[in-house]
Amino acid sequence: MGEPITYTLSFGVTKLNLTLMDDRFVSRGSMQNLDIPLSSLRYFCVSPVYNQVNTYDSELIVSWDEAGKTKSKKIYVRQTDQSFQDFIGALQQKRPDASLLHMNPKEAQKQMGVTSTNKLAWIIGLAIVGVILLIVVIAGVWSAMGS
Repeated sequence: MGEPITYTLSFGVTKLNLTLMDDRFVSRGSMQNLDIPLSSLRYFCVSPVYNQVNTYDSELIVSWDEAGKTKSKKIYVRQTDQSFQDFIGALQQKRPDASLLHMNPKEAQKQMGVTSTNKLAWIIGLAIVGVILLIVVIAGVWSAMGS
């Protein structure tokens, strides 16, 4: 059994710890807790993100099978850290068939069946605008009925 490979990222009061063991991928941190067998890992990729505070610069996106369903998680990382490069290299070595690192991040996310963070932000923004417009229309109809 080999020594676990770890990656740690601190941002603010939050700390992320990734651990790669012979047979498991473990993530511990605020809302980032995972413990999955490497044999269940379907895909993984790294996608750049914009962060004004510069605590992270990318997302490690993993998908895995659990109880017959595919699950996925986005984990903020600093791709430029050498320790992350070592971690992702070891993960790629253990599961080369699951690696989508050779693909464009958008295409990799599409193959994984996950929505990019930018696209999700647009969807949420449009949904909020839609709800506001719906409230304005309902208020206008309500006001017209009361007159």
